Amino acid sequence: MSWTLPPFDLAQPLQWNALLLFGSLLLLGMIGGHLVAKNSWIPRITGYLLVGMILGTGGLDWLSGDLLKLSNVFADIALALVAYQLGRYVDIGWLRHEKWLVATVVTGSALCFLFVWGALEALGVARPLAMLAGVFAIGTAPAVVMVVVRDLCAEGHITRRLSAMTALNNLVALLSAYIVLPLVATDADIPLQTLLASTLYSVFGSALLAYLTYRLMMPLARLLGRERSRQFVLVIAIITLTIGAAHALRLPVLLTMLIFAILSKNLDLQYDLMELEFGVASELFIVMLFMTVGASIHVSELVAIGGSVAVLIGARFAAMACSIFAFARPAKLKWRQAGLLTLGALPMAEASLVLGQISAVYPHTAAAVAPLLAGSLIVLELFGPIATQFALIKSGESGREQATK
Repeated sequence: MSWTLPPFDLAQPLQWNALLLFGSLLLLGMIGGHLVAKNSWIPRITGYLLVGMILGTGGLDWLSGDLLKLSNVFADIALALVAYQLGRYVDIGWLRHEKWLVATVVTGSALCFLFVWGALEALGVARPLAMLAGVFAIGTAPAVVMVVVRDLCAEGHITRRLSAMTALNNLVALLSAYIVLPLVATDADIPLQTLLASTLYSVFGSALLAYLTYRLMMPLARLLGRERSRQFVLVIAIITLTIGAAHALRLPVLLTMLIFAILSKNLDLQYDLMELEFGVASELFIVMLFMTVGASIHVSELVAIGGSVAVLIGARFAAMACSIFAFARPAKLKWRQAGLLTLGALPMAEASLVLGQISAVYPHTAAAVAPLLAGSLIVLELFGPIATQFALIKSGESGREQATK
């Protein structure tokens, strides 16, 4: 009996698939993160971003087109895991005693909207785009905050306030975006009734999906019992299911996950659901998230709109500082702590996470505001994580720093 190899045409071009992409990006991202993290003041995620920029359309153009769309699947899972962990910092019982934190978030959101809107309009940016940029500027980057907190094993007054503020101002930013969009949209060919219906569907649909997901998870959590490994699998399964449902129903993933996490934290009076640390499992997707964000960054775009970007960042930082320092004394924060909290909140939420979903209804509006938000993303995604890590280390709440003493 003789054996022959099947015909194999080496002339065919290499076809990327999900596993090949996932493995390659993980490897390159981990190497980049490791090299950057040799400096204790620079977080690993900055390395992931830089590798993504090199591989993306602004660099070697390897991570673009269909490959970038494929990597967005992994990025969605990372964002959902981050939103779940962040939302569980919003304890309504704790917030009743920390009413000044709620006042800080509400005031900061209003000032951020007004400062950014006013500053950009004074610079010559059209009013609808200036207002929309003001709304998007409210959110603090959830993935940056959670990853830096986890890497530093940070725990304490500043860490908890920063995490809760991040969850709440993202909730405010997302709700505000869907409220303001119908009022400022430049898509004149779309009837106002359609825009309002889209807003109502997105907001109430996300809340309903989050509640139904919570109602599905809690009986299962009671059935499985308080055993960490089983509950870990349950939460991952529920989160993945929710992402799929949100995409199928065209609902915002981040808003849905934040509401779901807040419900699971505050309606679980019997404590059937355990507090879980996702650790290594989430790390895989975090690498993909930041490399995907990095791949979408085009440094060349910053040159043309550098002035507008600088004004947006400055106005946003001033708004955050005013709100935090205004309530620092009632909140029993020292001035130094207030300054570090302001610095920690510097990274702005990735507007692309929302723009991708609103572009189906508001294509012209999304395209018009995207360059300004992308320019801000370039600056704040590169320097924001460094600022957050610096703030938490200087606050003395870094468990990693204490462990090395």
